[in-house]
Amino acid sequence: MKPVMSRASPAAVAEPKPPVLSWNVAAAAILALAVYLHSVCWWTEPRDMTLFQGPWFAHIVHYGPVGAFAHPFSNYTPVYLYLMAIMSLLHDLMAPMYLIKTLSVAGTAFAAFALADLIKAAGGKSRNAIFLFILPPAVLNAALLAQCDALWSGACVFAVAAMVRGQSMRSLMWCGLAIALKAQSVFIAPFIIGALIGRRAPLWQWAIPPLTYAVLMLPAWFAGWPAYDLAMVYPNQPGWIPYPGDLANPWVFFSAWDRELGKQLYWVGFLAVAISATVVGALTAKSVDKPRAMLWLALLSAIALPYFFPKMLERYFFLADLLALGLAFGLRTRPAILVAIAMQVASTFSLLTYMYFFGKPYLTMIGAGFSGAAMITPSSRRGAKARTGRASPPSSPVGLARGPFHRAYEELPDGRPALARFLLDPADDPLDFPGDEVVAEVHVHHHRDLVGR
Repeated sequence: MKPVMSRASPAAVAEPKPPVLSWNVAAAAILALAVYLHSVCWWTEPRDMTLFQGPWFAHIVHYGPVGAFAHPFSNYTPVYLYLMAIMSLLHDLMAPMYLIKTLSVAGTAFAAFALADLIKAAGGKSRNAIFLFILPPAVLNAALLAQCDALWSGACVFAVAAMVRGQSMRSLMWCGLAIALKAQSVFIAPFIIGALIGRRAPLWQWAIPPLTYAVLMLPAWFAGWPAYDLAMVYPNQPGWIPYPGDLANPWVFFSAWDRELGKQLYWVGFLAVAISATVVGALTAKSVDKPRAMLWLALLSAIALPYFFPKMLERYFFLADLLALGLAFGLRTRPAILVAIAMQVASTFSLLTYMYFFGKPYLTMIGAGFSGAAMITPSSRRGAKARTGRASPPSSPVGLARGPFHRAYEELPDGRPALARFLLDPADDPLDFPGDEVVAEVHVHHHRDLVGR
């Protein structure tokens, strides 16, 4: 009997493999770039340092980390000031500005953990949250402006991820922490309230955020800060902004050209906020069993409210930046990626204008177009419908108007919180720089993921 000769098929012919960059090497490169970008901004004193953070820090150093809270000394709630008091213990080792910026970078790390949790909840790889350290809004907010927006935004992102998973109590505790850090946490209030209504949460759960807020105010009250002054911190804050705003939204045009007319039209903004909040809340209440729709609704809430509210400062899209990044890395759809890019541009233009072009907000005006476009990015449904025979879940904010009421979608993977998994895992797939054949494989895999959800 003659031996059977096997013939190699064309597919079996070995092709040269493209170069592969291990994830550990890629992560090291990302962190090195992050250090460089932060170092570029590190030595610049921001505008608010001499007006706000510097005097607060000096007050804490003078009276001590406990005695400083014996009377009001800031237009912020005490939670951020507690952290500043801890940093004041190192005032002999480093200049105040650098200590405050270090606290801000620590806030970015906290936001990265929150972003990792959201990406996991959306079905993506949590390790991609490391990219936050090199994105312009995060770098500018921490290393240049020395702000704390990553703290309250990170708490809001944790709240969204928990609510999407159905963990209402955990979500509400994060909400309480967020609102104790910054009033702008209300940007996700329509989403949270809608989810509680849709899940018919018991009344006692509604008390968790205010109780958490009250508990966090107690140390300052015990130290001597009057309860009335603590209660009036947020009601008094709008008075500190005497113009329509400098965020990338329509109000920046009034700040530049006609502030008095803008003030007369504030009611229009409040009406738009009320309508937006009602719509988001109603849609969320109908979408509690549709995780992808809930993710988009949380993002829509975080964009729409600061977009329509007057008196918004340049940093107030930070929460929308994080949520958009979470959707882009988690869902990996073209609309999600476009929205994330648009929000990065809008926030970056606002921050740069505030720092370097104050009074000439032309970049911010351009950014207003990007943030507006992020809310109306067209939904991409036809491809998934052709493959599955049914309409896909909404893939952008504009698709939400019809998506949540159409059909229940499949649940996303249950990516429960595991902060340790954020650390680099050598067993994960490497970061490739593929050739043409590999691009085709990624394309097919991508569509498979869309069908599977």
